[in-house]
Amino acid sequence: MKRHPFFLREVRQSLLSGASYSTVCACVASFVFVFIAISCGPPPQGQYHVPESAIAAAEKTTTPQSMQSDASLPKSATIHLQKMAYIRNAFKEPQRTRSKTGLADFHARTRGAVQHSAIISNCSLDVLKAFVAKGWAPIVMIQFEGRSPEILPISDYNDQLSEVHLQHPAGSTKRRMRYKDFEASWSKSSRNKCVLITPQQLAETDIRNVLGKYLPREAFQEISVLSR
Repeated sequence: MKRHPFFLREVRQSLLSGASYSTVCACVASFVFVFIAISCGPPPQGQYHVPESAIAAAEKTTTPQSMQSDASLPKSATIHLQKMAYIRNAFKEPQRTRSKTGLADFHARTRGAVQHSAIISNCSLDVLKAFVAKGWAPIVMIQFEGRSPEILPISDYNDQLSEVHLQHPAGSTKRRMRYKDFEASWSKSSRNKCVLITPQQLAETDIRNVLGKYLPREAFQEISVLSR
């Protein structure tokens, strides 16, 4: 703004000296352009500024596609136990089921008959169903009404009937239990544990990865795995 008095003096001298009208207009127009440019600041950069707080709020309300779960448990599934020699081998000897450690004893005693076995603790019925859906037969200790506890694999489940089927690998007869009755007996007999016998050794990470295909993560957070 210090240039303004000097500029005005030049205009006045031009008028006094008889300068042409067009020259004076050009000077005035130049002054106005310079004044507007200084007042408005630099031109826009071609992009509106978005406050960081607005960006953070948008990120919080947007769920990335990779975080969305599409896990789904089938309504029913069946395993053909008679085709699984590695499970049949574990049942060649009579099973001892006199105590609540019967399932752990089974896991230990089968060391000579099967190569890969894992005992999984803190399971739920949905976890057992996910194993069946995968093609792994969860072996549980269960007590049918009026009988002694038995160790048997689960071969089937059916949500429409709310039933699980248990079957000795050497036979074809299947024994049915309603979900409610099964859960009550299973939690009492073997404290929500199961044994998996598979062709390959299973680490806890392998088991969790499989369960994640069928169940939300919170459904199997509590499980623990002891494998060999």
